[in-house]
Amino acid sequence: MNKRKGFTLVEILIAMAIVIIIAIIMVGAFSMINPMAKSRDSQRKKDLNRIKQAFEEYFNDKGFYPQDVSSWNIKSNCRSSNIDFSKYLSPWPCDPDGSPYIIFIETNKFRVMANLENKKDEKIPKDWYIRTDILMTGVDKNKFNYGVSSPNIVWYENYINPNCDTNYCLVGSVGGGCGTGSSCIGDNCYLSNTSSPGDCTDQCKVSSCGY
Repeated sequence: MNKRKGFTLVEILIAMAIVIIIAIIMVGAFSMINPMAKSRDSQRKKDLNRIKQAFEEYFNDKGFYPQDVSSWNIKSNCRSSNIDFSKYLSPWPCDPDGSPYIIFIETNKFRVMANLENKKDEKIPKDWYIRTDILMTGVDKNKFNYGVSSPNIVWYENYINPNCDTNYCLVGSVGGGCGTGSSCIGDNCYLSNTSSPGDCTDQCKVSSCGY
């Protein structure tokens, strides 16, 4: 009796066909992720523009932007119409992942930020993750890469913690004899913290006294 050795050409072709089919299925599955991410990113952009428009309408009515959003910009209020701001925007939008958007507000300026999943989106500032000249003091750039703002500022530039007083500078190093001054030079510049005026802290560090 002749013993069979190896595979026949037909068997090899069948095996190759099966591998190709599996590969096609896997590629198709992975390709579905990108359109879904783009859809969520599109929703993020739409939401932020809606918030921006609502804040501007509020400013037109009041002469200032809403000051304390912490009570309603929370996860439990996502998609809710029962918030103090419902006159201007209802329901309140949140990120597609269910978390609130990042919002910073002062009397005459605001920023609203989100984290796009498509890291190659054209709206993300060029070289966002490696640039060192974009100052976002007190916040992690890995948590957001897209935003909107009031017309008088750029959303990603020079954020200063709201607890810091912008009226004057403290010059020195962290934990080492801060002294008041009328101007600051380079990186050894800190704004006073209203809760502890004589304390130089990283959260208040800026490159100059200006904002």
